[in-house]
Amino acid sequence: MTAVKAIMEGTDPRCHTSSCRDGRCTLSMENAPKPMALINLEHEAASVDPDAPRSDFLFVGGRTPDAEWVSPIELTAGSARVSKFLPQLRAGAEIASKLIPRHIQVRFRPVAAYGGELRRSERDNFLKKANYVTFRNNTTQVKLIRCGSPLSKALSD
Repeated sequence: MTAVKAIMEGTDPRCHTSSCRDGRCTLSMENAPKPMALINLEHEAASVDPDAPRSDFLFVGGRTPDAEWVSPIELTAGSARVSKFLPQLRAGAEIASKLIPRHIQVRFRPVAAYGGELRRSERDNFLKKANYVTFRNNTTQVKLIRCGSPLSKALSD
């Protein structure tokens, strides 16, 4: 079983989407790893406590099992703030961890897209190890990209 299949089977089809948009912030899915699953965790059918933090989307995609990506995605048309992004991205990582069986190997990258400004001090906060996101005992730095960018840019090494 692949991570994409696990996500598709483990989530309500009403949460499946092909566009990554929240308000005025969008990420392009052009050139995103395929096959893919994009789950809208904000949808009312998402099996998430409505009062609990969660990322806007969960992306899973890639052709081969060892090259599949898992990405919680948080979008804002405003400024990038660690205090806003971090709880949601960590919750998205936790949701992904529960949906994808541990024996399935994946690559992990939390993605934060912003439309406003990114102050140097805030960028430096994202670089602090304390502000990384953990998935399966591995900590990963949040990848910051601008609204309107392709998701593939965030997933490139």
